[in-house]
Amino acid sequence: MIGNYRTVLQHIDADSPVQAARENAAELTAEILTAVGKLDQDAAPDVVAARLGEGLAPALHTMAKALRVQAGGLEVPAAAVDDFGGFEGQYEQIEKVAAHHGNYWEVLLYGHLLKDRSTMYDLTSRLELRATSEDNRVLDALAHARRHKNLRDYIPERHEGGRPVDISFATLNWQKAVRDKNRPGVFVRKHFEAMVFAALAEELRTGDVAVAGAEEYADWSEQLLSWEDAEAKLGDYLVEVGLAEPGDDAPYDAVTFRRQLEDKLTVAAASADAGYPDNEGLIIDPETGIPSLKAHRSEGQCASAKALEQEIKARMPERSLLGIISRTAYWVEWWRRFGPASGNEPKLKDPFGRYVITTFVKGTNMGPYEAARHIPGVSGHELSLAANRHFSIPTLNEAIADLVNAHARLDISQAWGDGSAVAADGTHMDIYLNNLLSETSVRYGKPGGIAYHHISDTYIALFTHFIPCGVWEAAYIIEGLLKNTSEVKPTTVHADTQIRRARASLSSRSLTCWAST
Repeated sequence: MIGNYRTVLQHIDADSPVQAARENAAELTAEILTAVGKLDQDAAPDVVAARLGEGLAPALHTMAKALRVQAGGLEVPAAAVDDFGGFEGQYEQIEKVAAHHGNYWEVLLYGHLLKDRSTMYDLTSRLELRATSEDNRVLDALAHARRHKNLRDYIPERHEGGRPVDISFATLNWQKAVRDKNRPGVFVRKHFEAMVFAALAEELRTGDVAVAGAEEYADWSEQLLSWEDAEAKLGDYLVEVGLAEPGDDAPYDAVTFRRQLEDKLTVAAASADAGYPDNEGLIIDPETGIPSLKAHRSEGQCASAKALEQEIKARMPERSLLGIISRTAYWVEWWRRFGPASGNEPKLKDPFGRYVITTFVKGTNMGPYEAARHIPGVSGHELSLAANRHFSIPTLNEAIADLVNAHARLDISQAWGDGSAVAADGTHMDIYLNNLLSETSVRYGKPGGIAYHHISDTYIALFTHFIPCGVWEAAYIIEGLLKNTSEVKPTTVHADTQIRRARASLSSRSLTCWAST
């Protein structure tokens, strides 16, 4: 980019001072070469003096004159560059354009953090930050940045003891941004600070760095059971999950656990091999040995299922979504949970109708003003006012608990389960990019968030969290159980492999881990 910039300047005008300076410098350089002749460039000074004799001083004078002419010819373009912010400003603009076209956004981040630089340094000096694992690279780099925050452009790449600062936690783009190829042995201070603060924010979000005394950013490892407490409950837990027989007092260690897993895997493999000839849905390619499943085709509904469907439709008339919300609000009275933040009675002409319509509008993500175009008798301002001033997350959770309790008392819900089991899993949701929860999901390949649900065996959602895509879901398995305020209290949790991290911190619940194949 800088080379192209120079070429453009040289070709603006054929008669410019730059061109004249280059021509004069070329002529003077030719005179120097004539004076020097074929003298070896590695010749000693006395040999040069003997070869040039009295021509030594004129040669040096001619060389100095060439440099002066060339420097004088650059005064005009240098002044033009100064008018546009100087060379530093031009280099910064070139850097921004190059970053924009090359997906190299890291060099632009410092401009957004500059106004908050002193605040972030002050905040990190007041907070007690701890790594939740043995990886201290980010905190080590933060300490290095704090020690050299008063330097101007560059900071050393080694600690005071000579140990190099480990920045392997950063991406290759960051490692490229913090170095200047013309200044080895140092980091570019502004990019190094941006890299460290960006990495620290990510570590806090994922729980790899904790804040002492905090609630949201507390050290999750300190919330786990100690080994002494876990060992006292280990015997009952092994019996409960089927890893030991009642009354078995034999010591249980990692070797025993591994042997049990190997035995179970051997039995499962033998059973799969024995049943393969009769398994019409499983195919193993004889050349590659890769197994695959045939597509399962439905055999259609049987006559009794069709008769049951018709009878259900006859006894259960079709209802609109707004009608269902209105009926449940009338019978359960969940709408009474909402109101002004002061706790006073709502000064609305019809709070029941307003809250029902607001719930429908916000639940369908229609928006108040779009809904007002289709629902007569209500304005967008009225719906927006009710949603912003009369609804809150705690009151919504209370209304949900009312519905869960009412559903649990229905006879039909008892036909599915007794509420003792719950399934926990997340679902990807598309949300706006300018949202604090929005991230690009590696699994789904698109931005959004995760709606983490706890679904009871009575087929109703007990609790829902909206979380970023990259966080550990194990913490929200526990938090969903703790924040469930309904009368349905599950004792068994079915979840994916995230439950392994949550299992150690729950002692009074049975956790059953399942994995789909």
